[in-house]
Amino acid sequence: MKFRILSYRGTIEEDREITSLLNHVYVKEGYTDKSYAEKIFVPAELRKRCEIILTRSIAGKLLGMAIFVPSSSPARQIAELGEAEIHLLAVYPEVRCHGIASCLIKACEEQAISFGYSKLVLSTQRTMKEAHRIYDRLGYRRKSTRDWSTGENKIYFVYEKILRT
Repeated sequence: MKFRILSYRGTIEEDREITSLLNHVYVKEGYTDKSYAEKIFVPAELRKRCEIILTRSIAGKLLGMAIFVPSSSPARQIAELGEAEIHLLAVYPEVRCHGIASCLIKACEEQAISFGYSKLVLSTQRTMKEAHRIYDRLGYRRKSTRDWSTGENKIYFVYEKILRT
């Protein structure tokens, strides 16, 4: 499958597409409660995190997305000084296993390096086993001492990767 990585332009159509993708992946697959998703998947809120990176098919269909978040962002969850993080990595189920998630992660890594970060971190739910395998394959290591919880019985695993500088 051929696809391309693009930066988010902030159009109304893109806003509709990313909201649909996030709801499909996170709500429909049972990772996020619908009422909570209605608050956090609002395009204006997503844009506050920093840079939204998209993958599209050659025909232009949205396939996946991730958000690159610098440690200076108020939206950061776990990044410490010298680290950036990835938020809301999502790929439609029907196009998984084609390297889309890996390309999105690598795009975030390149962004982090260009900003001078030495480490990239991310949080993932313990039930996202498929994602854990991708992170392991790309050289991310689980850092259990940094795991965290929202207090609503959701535990987030933290993965980190030291970047070449």
